[in-house]
Amino acid sequence: MLGTLLTVILAGCSSRPAQQDIARPDSPYCLRGGDTESFSCDPSVQAKVEPAPAAPRSNDNPTDDALYADLAEIKNWLNNEKNVRADSTASSDESDVVLSPPVVPKDAPKLEPAPPLPRLLADAKYRDSLDEAQSLYRQGFFQHAQAELTQLIGLYPQRPEAYNNLGVMLAETGQYSEAISQLQQALSTHPYYATIHANLRSLYGALAGNTYSDALGLRRNRPAPQLDTLDAGQDADAARSITTEVGHTLESWAKSPTYAAEQRAALYIPGFSPSSKINHAQWLQSLVSPAPALQLQAYELALMTPDWVEVTLQAGPLPSQEGKPVQRVLSLIRMNSTWLISAEQPLQQ
Repeated sequence: MLGTLLTVILAGCSSRPAQQDIARPDSPYCLRGGDTESFSCDPSVQAKVEPAPAAPRSNDNPTDDALYADLAEIKNWLNNEKNVRADSTASSDESDVVLSPPVVPKDAPKLEPAPPLPRLLADAKYRDSLDEAQSLYRQGFFQHAQAELTQLIGLYPQRPEAYNNLGVMLAETGQYSEAISQLQQALSTHPYYATIHANLRSLYGALAGNTYSDALGLRRNRPAPQLDTLDAGQDADAARSITTEVGHTLESWAKSPTYAAEQRAALYIPGFSPSSKINHAQWLQSLVSPAPALQLQAYELALMTPDWVEVTLQAGPLPSQEGKPVQRVLSLIRMNSTWLISAEQPLQQ
């Protein structure tokens, strides 16, 4: 059976024309071929080409002519819309609106200088009223003393002494919450005042002790904390007061731009540098160039310790000169009875 099948296959293959009988094209590609096993590339032989059936036109499968027709219709519609909107003055389309450039006023308003800072050195009326309140309190007229301090706070809300001293009086009578409120007000006027910080620490400690005793059901046998009053920054000897000495240093600082470099450097501590990016030698080199002198306009002073003060100041040009005011924060320490600048930074607004 297998032999018979092989014989039939071989006979069918032998009936196909030989390879050499098939005409070879002049080029390596045949332009047309038949649908039978034999084909010819002879150009004289006409190939039978049946046209492909045209695809039915429908909305789902549009022809190229239909697409071009639709595109032309869309373009016409867009042109018409553009013409209509160009003629309309009430159009809400602002894509084509051209804004005129901003007009800069010829006379620009000048910036107003910052208001002068209050001096910590109080006037005589303030100091007398502060001393009168302390005298009334020592004599036992507590309400009169508190009323005097309350009136001072209304007249001088930027000063810390009346707030602090009123807080001290309230703490001695056991009114800790009210005392803390007054001390916080004093600290808001001068955040670096060491005496006010010390009073707050003592008051918070006493308040914590009372709270602990109440929690354990114990009696409150703790005495009232000993707080310190403020005397408007004056030492006992007015001629040698801290504010007077620091004031002389500040006056020299304002005039120092006209000094020689060695004289300017003498107002600062040895080895002074304004920041970590500028060393002492570079700072000394910057002092060589002279500059116009300044006029000290206002300053406020906070006594941190007997030998350390913080000063916020404002200085401006002399009346005969032009320029902008400058604001600085200075730290001064007392070395060998002389107040020297240990730090200097611009005031951060």
